[in-house]
Amino acid sequence: MIIKKTPISVSKYLNSETKKLKKKIAFIPTMGALHDGHLSLVKKAKKKGYFTIVSIYVNPSQFAPNEDFSKYPRSLKSDLKKLRMISADLVFTPLHKHMFEYESPKYTFKTFGIEKKLCGKSRPYHFLGVSDIVLKFLSIIKPNVAYFGEKDYQQFFFIKTVVEQTQLKTKIVMAKTVRDINGLALSSRNNYLSKEQSRVAKNIYKSLKILKKIIKNGEDASKALNQQKNFLLNEGFTKIEYLEIRTQDLKKSILPHHRSRIFIAAKIENIRLIDNLLI
Repeated sequence: MIIKKTPISVSKYLNSETKKLKKKIAFIPTMGALHDGHLSLVKKAKKKGYFTIVSIYVNPSQFAPNEDFSKYPRSLKSDLKKLRMISADLVFTPLHKHMFEYESPKYTFKTFGIEKKLCGKSRPYHFLGVSDIVLKFLSIIKPNVAYFGEKDYQQFFFIKTVVEQTQLKTKIVMAKTVRDINGLALSSRNNYLSKEQSRVAKNIYKSLKILKKIIKNGEDASKALNQQKNFLLNEGFTKIEYLEIRTQDLKKSILPHHRSRIFIAAKIENIRLIDNLLI
C-alpha cells in the first residue's frame, strides 16, 4: 500500500504508474476513524478491479465554528492498518496547508437550495465545504469513479449534482448503508456514544422501519411522523432536528411517497446522528 501526503506527489505517481497498470481509478474520500462502512466501499472498488485510492482528511471547511472539528476522532495509525488488511492501493493523507494551498480549477454550480433544507438548515457551511474539498480531490486524482455511502445520501446527491454541472468525468456512485447488529448506521461519530446512548440510538432505525411500513400501507404520514418524533424523545433523544419525507432529489414529497426517502437528524445530548431509508 502506497501512502502519499501532498497533491503533487499523488499527481506525479498517478501520471506515471496507473498508465502502466492500465486500471481505472476508484476514489473513496473519508475523514478517517474508519469503520466497516468505509471499508465496504474499498472492498467494492477492489472487487471491480479498480486501482483504489482512499483519502484521510478531516476537512475544517465543512464544520461550523460551534461544531466538533477539534474533537472529531482521529486514528491514522489504526486506519492505515485497516486499509493494509484489505489491500487498498494508495492512501492520500494531506495536511490542511497542502489542501489550502492547492489551487484547483474554479468550478461554478448551483446548490439547488440544499443549504436551506434538511441538514443544510442547521449546518449552512457543511455542503459547500464538502463540495470544495471533494472537487479539489477530484481535480488532483482524476478518478473514474468515486464512492459515497447511502447514510450520507444528501451529501451523495449534492456531490453527484455538482459533478454533473461541472462536467467532470468522475462517476459518483452510492453504496448501501452498513449497520451494526441493532440497525444503527455506522458512523465515526458513534465513537462518542456511551453504552446507554447506543441503546437509545438504535431506535432511529426502528422508527424509520415503522414509518416505511405505515407509509407503504397508505396511512397518514404526517400523523405517523409526529408519533415517531414523540417516541424518540421519550426513548431518550434530546432533540429531533428533522424527520421528513423527501423525494430522491430532496424535494418535498407529495402523496404517494413511492421512491421517496425518510430523512432524520436527531441528537442525544450534543451527539448528532443522521440516517435515511428508501420507501
